[in-house]
Amino acid sequence: MGFFRKKPRSNGRMSLREQQLLERISELEEFIEGAPERIRREMEKQVSTMPPPDDLDDRRREIKFYSRLSRGEIRNEHRYQTRSAFVFLLLVTGILVLSFWIYSVLQSV
Repeated sequence: MGFFRKKPRSNGRMSLREQQLLERISELEEFIEGAPERIRREMEKQVSTMPPPDDLDDRRREIKFYSRLSRGEIRNEHRYQTRSAFVFLLLVTGILVLSFWIYSVLQSV
């Protein structure tokens, strides 16, 4: 079903270039004829597809961060985080001990 022209009768007199052009025109006509169906399928796919998760930007940032780091830098980062966690644990322990000491002093008075 061509909108633009009627299919020519092949009489063997056409050159190779003309045949290629006619084939290309036929392909483009089929492409145009199939466009409404293709657009409908794309719209159905878009409607049925779930939106990306909220943390997608965070995931991309994390992947980019780790792709730029070398193994040594990652190891140093883990070491730094472990040291920070240890210092935090000492701080919390000190606060608890100091609080218990103040409580015991106040109880004896």
